[in-house]
Amino acid sequence: MKKNIAYYTMILVTAACLHTGCSDFLEEDTRGKVFDNVLTSQNGLEAALIGAYRGWANCWTYGFTNGWATEMTLGGDDLTCPPGTGNTQEYDRYDVKNTNSSSPTVFWGCYKAIQGANNILENYEKCQGDADVIKCIVGEAYFIRAFSYYWLVRCHGEIPLMLTTAFDVADLDRTPASVKEIYTLIEDDLNNAISRLNDKRRNDEIGRPNKGSAIALLAEVYLSEAGWPLKETDKYAMAAAKAKEVIDNRATYGFDSENSYDILYENDDTKSGINKEDIFTIPCNLAAGNSLNAMYGYWAYPGEIGGWDVVFAEMTFYNEFPEGPRKTATFATTFTKEDGTVLNWKELKNPRPYYKKLMKSEKAPNYYNHASQIPMRMLRYSQTALTYAEAKARTPEGPDALAYKCLNDIRTRAGLDTYSELSNSDFIDKCVQERAWELCGERVRWFDMVRLEIVEEVVAKKDPADNQPMHAITEKDYTFPIPIHDELLNSQLNSER
Repeated sequence: MKKNIAYYTMILVTAACLHTGCSDFLEEDTRGKVFDNVLTSQNGLEAALIGAYRGWANCWTYGFTNGWATEMTLGGDDLTCPPGTGNTQEYDRYDVKNTNSSSPTVFWGCYKAIQGANNILENYEKCQGDADVIKCIVGEAYFIRAFSYYWLVRCHGEIPLMLTTAFDVADLDRTPASVKEIYTLIEDDLNNAISRLNDKRRNDEIGRPNKGSAIALLAEVYLSEAGWPLKETDKYAMAAAKAKEVIDNRATYGFDSENSYDILYENDDTKSGINKEDIFTIPCNLAAGNSLNAMYGYWAYPGEIGGWDVVFAEMTFYNEFPEGPRKTATFATTFTKEDGTVLNWKELKNPRPYYKKLMKSEKAPNYYNHASQIPMRMLRYSQTALTYAEAKARTPEGPDALAYKCLNDIRTRAGLDTYSELSNSDFIDKCVQERAWELCGERVRWFDMVRLEIVEEVVAKKDPADNQPMHAITEKDYTFPIPIHDELLNSQLNSER
């Protein structure tokens, strides 16, 4: 991995340069409000927090509310893209260059969020205001920093740890932290968040994490640490314990499974709320301009209905996907043009099923639109339930009754038979496969394949008509190069790609 990685100066731009926010609590103007002379009050902290959240939500530049972040997960077998699509295709063919223009999306967005979080963590102790509110603000800041580093370390491996807003020119040649150091920080930050966040979302506002959100994220972190590259298998028990804590207290935190996929994937553009399955989302609002959600729009539509033909299903994945209400709710196989003509997926220019779960409801106004105000789902209850099932099965005790229940409840909703009395290895395999089906298209499958070191095995099953690897896949392809904009600022860095 790279020995020196630059911290791009754009990342050091404070939240004062970030425009308006994403939801009610993100629509405040933050310009000029986050400097030290302002961060002496609760209002100043709130403004800085808005800026931190905004690092994730500039859909045409950086963050998660666009398809570029999804493109980075095209190495999974759930998604593919048309041939000849340049930057997008590099991810699908395991040949990502440091010049890839999609790469800065997550990199810059996360570091911008980290900058805002650091600003809060450095200054909150001198701020006056409601102690309970300030405590919660600090908890959100820790969550933001942990979530950001979790994405960065999985995407890029060794990266610089920025824990202060102070900056010196020497930071441009900052030596990156090890993967272990980064994960240790993530754990510490999440434990700090857990100790400060309330059981309910502050002000009941969409996009804010609560204590359960932080616990659920920590379960995912432990699951990742148990796999590649750290392989700290003792973390499976810790992942199971945290996931169980969320499951046991789901009523307290306001989480649970939805009864049907029609509710789960309703995607009505006129409704700005979230369902009970959502553990953490990034809110979006069309009225806020650049904070809209561009993933649920033209990105996931075929060209025949005005879409951009960027992502759709891999054929092997679709063909092996079990029939039932989940498959019907997940994939779009017929498409109605504005003139009323109905097309089957085999009649499309790119003859593939598309992701219905990533499309706006046809019942909603402005169906034909480039974006939406649908919240960007980042973590949901079914993922936590499957994390418990898999992690528990990987402990010496093996799966218990709750593990079977977590797996079988999801299968029942999907219209599938339930399991009983499986061997430990078979149960684990079923959990991994169920995560693939249940969470497909939600930026999970690629990271599962990496942590389990099954990338090569899965890719070998690709349909010949889908994009093929450019070369033999190695661990080097499990992470992506740092964007060239940042590499060029480091005189000591020799790019490996």
